Amino acid sequence: MATKRAPKRAYSDDYLKFGFTSIVIEGIEKPQCVICLKVLFAESMKPFQLKRHFEKEHPTYNDRDVSFFQRQSQSVKKSRLDTTGQTAITIRAAVEASYVVSLRISKSKKPHTIGEELVLPCTKDIVRIMIGADAVKKLSSLSISDNTVQRRVQEMSEDIKNQVVEQIKQSPIFVLQLDESTDVSSCAQLMIYVRYIHDSNFKEEFLFCQPLDSQTRGIDVFNKVDTFFVKEGLDWK
Repeated sequence: MATKRAPKRAYSDDYLKFGFTSIVIEGIEKPQCVICLKVLFAESMKPFQLKRHFEKEHPTYNDRDVSFFQRQSQSVKKSRLDTTGQTAITIRAAVEASYVVSLRISKSKKPHTIGEELVLPCTKDIVRIMIGADAVKKLSSLSISDNTVQRRVQEMSEDIKNQVVEQIKQSPIFVLQLDESTDVSSCAQLMIYVRYIHDSNFKEEFLFCQPLDSQTRGIDVFNKVDTFFVKEGLDWK
């Protein structure tokens, strides 16, 4: 029986006394610290979790009143609008770094959790020792959690597929190579490779992999490929 997820909390102005404003990332509202600019998970939108971050990371700000955090919040929101400002540059760099690290994790075939559990803590240790504690603050905006790494890998995979499909459409001819293998659960997997002409040279790329749900007859293979072609706007001719 599937467990029902608890509804996500909406941001409250009362959270400002803990030094938190809100930011919407990919359609999801998340709490953001106005001191270190760290963005927490959406599930952390709870008073006790925000207070815990504030007391642990910024104990020297305990005596500040709400007006101070209001000014900090306004400054953070203004910096988001300034796409040439240092904050915007840091955020863009953090996003790029997130993709680069996610790609390395994927290539190494390690669990996606290694990013948050090992890579980021080690990176912070290295930066603090070799560069200084101030530089570590910039890493607070770097998101390489399990879900983020999975999403980044999916986005990069989709982008590569779109590039290959577009190049196939521009090629005067192309040929397919089909292979069928079995995974660890004994499920048949259909793998398709494509060869085509790009920039006056032959190019070979992996096109897609999909499970053959029941049977592995020729018609089943054809239907899988044909469905992919229709979805991606490819022509058999």
